[in-house]
Amino acid sequence: MMLEISNLKFSYKNKEIFNQIDFNLESNEILSILGPNGVGKTTLLKCINRILRPQGGSILVENQDIMNIKRIEIAKKLGYVPQRNETVRITVFDAILLGRKPHIKWDVSNKDISLVNSAMKKLNMEDLSLRYLDELSGGELQKVGIARAIVQEPKILLLDEPTSSLDLKNQQEILYLLSEIVDGHDVSVIMTMHDINSALRFSDKFIFLKGGMIDSVGGHDIITPKLIKEVYGVDVYIKEHDGYPFVIPVGRKNNGAY
Repeated sequence: MMLEISNLKFSYKNKEIFNQIDFNLESNEILSILGPNGVGKTTLLKCINRILRPQGGSILVENQDIMNIKRIEIAKKLGYVPQRNETVRITVFDAILLGRKPHIKWDVSNKDISLVNSAMKKLNMEDLSLRYLDELSGGELQKVGIARAIVQEPKILLLDEPTSSLDLKNQQEILYLLSEIVDGHDVSVIMTMHDINSALRFSDKFIFLKGGMIDSVGGHDIITPKLIKEVYGVDVYIKEHDGYPFVIPVGRKNNGAY
């Protein structure tokens, strides 16, 4: 088992964000965390990465409790890409190279350089190599963060809304790249998503959060109009397209009534 989470609890200033979070993740799986705004999707990612410390429960990565290992060891197991990346005055190449920090002992190696060049090539970023971060668009910054996490060579990639700042072409590029990484390496992905249909197309497993707890967890078979209504409060149709379920909101008629 790549990841096992049991009875995870987190509160902020006496406000409970979530409770009794239980799920696991196998190697070579992509899992999407879904749910409306404010249910704790980003907070859950930060707890898994020990950016935030939960008040209860356990998080095991390859049978190791991340609460009991050093930060540098966590960085070798978990790569985290936030929604927003800092725009310090360094080049794109150097920013991505920082992802190798947990592995560099004395000096930057040829392997480190090769991994950075390879990540930039996969993300079509070679022409940005010597640009400074504060000169980039939001979408370009997002790609830098993803490239930095990739060169980190973690066992699990944690991505918070990885396509939120990207146009349609780059959204597809990133999601296909994540699929290729999972298929070709001993890696798993957990990502928060607002776009349900993109999640359904590119993910193997889904967690729907509601009211501080997991409403449902499972594969494509759990996706039903009843589930979407329960979690989002929206009536939808579920149609199959290209072998995947596709969520279509019910149109409004008769002056706003469904």
